[in-house]
Amino acid sequence: MTISQKNKQFKFSIKITVVSLFLLMTSLTVIVAISLQFYFTSSLAVESTLITYRQSAASTSEYLTAMDRRALDATRILAGNPDILSEGRVTERTRDIFAEVLDENPLFYAAYIGFGDGDFYELINLNTSEAVRMQLRALPQDRWVVITVLGKGDRRTREFLYYDEQFNLRTSRTERSDYLASKRPWYIQAKLGKVHKTAPYQFQHLQAPGQTYSMRIAGQDAVLAVDIALSAMSDKLNEQMLSKDSRIYLYQGSGEIIASSESRMPPTVMPKVEPLVLNDEQRQLVEKNPILTVSNELDWPPFDFVIAGEPFGYAIDVLSMIEQMTGLQFDYVNGYSWPQLVAMYRTGQIDILQPVVGTEQNAALGILSKAFAEPSDGILMRKDQTPVTSIRQLQGKRLAIPAGWSIIASFKQMFPDIDIVEVDGVRGLFDAVRRGEVDAGLDTAAILHYTTRQFFFDDVAIYEELDWGESSIPNSLHFVVRPQLKEVIELINLALDNLGEQQHSWLNARWLVDAERDIAQDAMVPFQELISLASKSTDLNQLHKMELDGEPHFVYVQAIGQNHRAADFFAVITPESAVLAPAVAQVNAVLLITSGCLLLLLPLAFWLASLIVKPIKHLALENEKIKRRRYGELDPMESHIIEIDELSGSMMTMAHSIRQHAKEREELMESFIQLIAQAIDDKSAYTAGHCARVPELAILLAQKAEESRRPPFDTFGFGNEDAWREFRIGAWLHDCGKITTPEHIIDKSTKLETIYNRIHEIRMRFEVLWRDAEIDYWKQYLNAPSDEKRNRHELEQRQRQLQEDFAFVANCNLGGESMSEADIDRLNQLARITWRRHFDDRLGLSPIEVARYPEEQTPLPVTEPLLADKPWHIIKRLRNNIHDERLGIKMAIPEHLYNLGELHNLTVSRGTLTEEDRFKINEHMISTIKMLDKLPLPEDLLQVPRYASTHHETLDGRGYPRMLIAKDLSIPERIMVLADIFEALTAADRPYKDAKPISAALDILHRMVQEQHVDRDVFELFLRSGAYLEYAKRYLRTEQVDAVDIRRYLGQ
Repeated sequence: MTISQKNKQFKFSIKITVVSLFLLMTSLTVIVAISLQFYFTSSLAVESTLITYRQSAASTSEYLTAMDRRALDATRILAGNPDILSEGRVTERTRDIFAEVLDENPLFYAAYIGFGDGDFYELINLNTSEAVRMQLRALPQDRWVVITVLGKGDRRTREFLYYDEQFNLRTSRTERSDYLASKRPWYIQAKLGKVHKTAPYQFQHLQAPGQTYSMRIAGQDAVLAVDIALSAMSDKLNEQMLSKDSRIYLYQGSGEIIASSESRMPPTVMPKVEPLVLNDEQRQLVEKNPILTVSNELDWPPFDFVIAGEPFGYAIDVLSMIEQMTGLQFDYVNGYSWPQLVAMYRTGQIDILQPVVGTEQNAALGILSKAFAEPSDGILMRKDQTPVTSIRQLQGKRLAIPAGWSIIASFKQMFPDIDIVEVDGVRGLFDAVRRGEVDAGLDTAAILHYTTRQFFFDDVAIYEELDWGESSIPNSLHFVVRPQLKEVIELINLALDNLGEQQHSWLNARWLVDAERDIAQDAMVPFQELISLASKSTDLNQLHKMELDGEPHFVYVQAIGQNHRAADFFAVITPESAVLAPAVAQVNAVLLITSGCLLLLLPLAFWLASLIVKPIKHLALENEKIKRRRYGELDPMESHIIEIDELSGSMMTMAHSIRQHAKEREELMESFIQLIAQAIDDKSAYTAGHCARVPELAILLAQKAEESRRPPFDTFGFGNEDAWREFRIGAWLHDCGKITTPEHIIDKSTKLETIYNRIHEIRMRFEVLWRDAEIDYWKQYLNAPSDEKRNRHELEQRQRQLQEDFAFVANCNLGGESMSEADIDRLNQLARITWRRHFDDRLGLSPIEVARYPEEQTPLPVTEPLLADKPWHIIKRLRNNIHDERLGIKMAIPEHLYNLGELHNLTVSRGTLTEEDRFKINEHMISTIKMLDKLPLPEDLLQVPRYASTHHETLDGRGYPRMLIAKDLSIPERIMVLADIFEALTAADRPYKDAKPISAALDILHRMVQEQHVDRDVFELFLRSGAYLEYAKRYLRTEQVDAVDIRRYLGQ
């Protein structure tokens, strides 16, 4: 149906329509409202609750995604910051940059730099969490901790410096350290140009778990890294709790927990151990070795493993008891594979390697402690295989054993018929068995049981009661210590001997005996469904209802990362009753209240109808105001009728949106304008930053003009924001025409330069003359050997003159303040020197270049002048440069587009630009005018072309492109003239000149005032208002900001 057909339909007045609808709907409402209200309201309440829950969960997940993105971005930006290191070392500027980044990102635990020689510098944010502050023994007034590790060998130390908010040092402490930054995983795995994110591991200095983002610093033997402590992440998850019954998890796709809202490990009370009574020698030993580094495996549970980077296990608890009994302290090193830990132990980076099986191979590593556990071994097989009761049943079959396990060698000797396959850790063993790559796997039975529960494996079986025959595999677990620490192992053995039955029973109950106890609950998510949801991208970002522990729950999972396959995952689990109970109660209450109110309001239907007509007519008037864009005159209509009130609100919102849309379009337009300006600045280093700084200075000076009460500025003002925007856009576009100016003209720093510096052609001709002189000498020598001395003198004299002549030509090529007639005469004399050309100068030329040569070709060889202006040096204009008269352009146009003549260019009296070059640069103003003239500018931007194209005009009519005089130039245009000149004089990023100090720039401006180039009133405003100094402090180098007595410029 067309619009015209719709308009022909029968219409009702709004009053008749509303009254009729009220009569009809009131009657129907009385009949059906009570029966339907409960159904629809309850459905709406439930749906609203679920939507709110989904949005809250998504918001929390997006926060974690943003945190990961911020860490990646911060690492990338810091590594690319040229000020991060000075001459390859850390400075106070490094600390300030780190502090700024950490202050803006409260969850960042630390930022640091590791060097190839192992040195280390770290700034720690104590506000990350209270756990960080407690671990580092900081006081409440401390804000930052700086950790440095320096020195070689035994003199290598780690220093802790405690600072307040203003980096005032409160205290420091120093301790011996074997820490080498270059050996840490974050350093080794860091790449150039790409941020590496580690899995959770134990921070060496904090001794708490976290994750590191690292990246190599370009051009430096150093790596920059940012840490996020998992305690801070868990704190953040607790802050985001959606309800008291909700559980939040951040975990990997395999199910390992990174952080959660639940307390880590159920609270267990370690049985009290009495400190040993140490003799003087033992106490001195503890004081000499206060902190020992101990290995911590990633995945050898329940004896030694990591949960989100934090050490756990039977062996860790034994070491904790030893700490309490002896006073020794242990720092754990994790994040490495077992072979890597062994290598670090061999190089002295780790003091204690654990746990190791009591084999001869391990005994050779150092000194073994007494056994602290003797776990039994187990065989892992698929459930669909025949059970194993004897090790002999595996003869001729493939048996997987974790790589690096010390029993492998002896096992091969005892059972040569079993094919041993070394795999990567316990997970590798399970993968090989489950995929059928091996027939069985061998490891400690407790580890196999733990891993089975941890990863919800239900397709494997574990066999412990094995007949080993006459063979026996060592299974006792020990600590191994470097030989240099012999006294330490004696102290550890003493502690092990003093562990009583209570301690051993507690260790066994906690880690080995209670098979039903799920000790993996803090390492893995509690439900396999979370892993299943994470594995399917179609199940992400949705709310699922499922049975967990026999109770209905709502589950939400979202990927945290660039893609779902490589991501970590965020999950929220909440019981259905916790989500829906409040909603159901609310629905019941609303239903009861609504039913009662509806019965009371039915008799008022006719009266309420009259309340609708008037507001709708009022809204129609407001709609007309919106059509006319009179947003400021809108009068919102308040009504007790929800629909009308919402309609009024939506109209106000629509008006605001339209207004906002217009503003966004304006901002987009200005962004494009600034983008063009940036492109022009980036196009050539000779104008770098000019297009961006001139608007800043022009706007600053215009603000000073508005504030001034001195004539002629006492009556000056833009009046409104549109006028300011018009001036601002004009300032940003003041050099937009330069986008058409060839770079080799803008960058022309020598007279002979085109796309390249043609002085090399001249030099080669001098080289030819040099060789000609030598050839003449040798010809004379052959003809008259007796005149060799005179000929040699003539050769040297001739070559000396060639050197002087070329140096003179090269100096002329550089350009300067002026060139004398004597210099021009000398160039003309040099031009008469000739050389012989034997090669066709047309070969290798493009068709357009050949077209500039005469048709007749000069026979070779030909005598050429040393310097020449040749016909093919002239590049003619191909376009008509007649401009539309309405544009007012009055610039004289040179006959030729370019004149590349060598003498023509070398004899330029000032600078390096010929008349044609100068016009090509000045032509950017013409391009500016033409470009802006083609834009369909709205009424409030009509002055933009004027503001952008008059900054090269002068008060006496000698400027360009329109040759305007003083009466033609407005105050904003005069401001643009001064801003353009002052920025150019003081810019410090131009490769062709040194930046002038303020005093020199003001001297030049003052001279230009006297020459009627710059407006005196604007110049004095520039001085009196202090705008020159305000701009200088913001944009100029410190050495440029010198003392100036402005009084000598005023009133002159």
